[in-house]
Amino acid sequence: MSADDFEVIDLTGDTDDENDNEGDNEDQAGGWDEGNDAQTAALTLAQLNAMISNTPEAPLRLVLTRLAAKDPKIRNALARELFAISNANGVNGTVVRVVPRWETCENCGESYDINTPRVDEECLFHPGELEAEEDRFVDWDEDCHGPMDTDENRRAYPENFTWGCCESDGTAEGCVTGKHRPKSNKKRRLNA
Repeated sequence: MSADDFEVIDLTGDTDDENDNEGDNEDQAGGWDEGNDAQTAALTLAQLNAMISNTPEAPLRLVLTRLAAKDPKIRNALARELFAISNANGVNGTVVRVVPRWETCENCGESYDINTPRVDEECLFHPGELEAEEDRFVDWDEDCHGPMDTDENRRAYPENFTWGCCESDGTAEGCVTGKHRPKSNKKRRLNA
């Protein structure tokens, strides 16, 4: 075989074309370019949803930030989804504030939309503390295995812990229902 029998494939993405825009690498990340409708059409909504579900939170935040910076329509759509308007009484009348639309519940840890009216049984939680049951940690030696009462053990062995509020083991659903409460001390609820 001679050298002429081999085809050279450039995998670096570098070209000798002087008309290439060097600053467009961000737009073409992963081989996608904005103008190729065939590539975009091949990606179904289900595939996109699967990719979003499997992408870690930090890269998703970066993608949203980049898209919002590039396109005012995307920026406005994200604002509608992520912000809420709060009318508060200020010194000189009504003050309109933009607040996060999503809160994390202090009791159950779930995220909820502050624009949705609160209902009495939306939150299910334990008001008590999880306590390690030493007799359930069979052959556990703290000198060898470390402490029993750790976050890691609570996740790995929930059946070895008991809720102080209801005496149920750590696998039991909450014993108290109520309305979601925001974690922060600020009064951000728009709907009572």
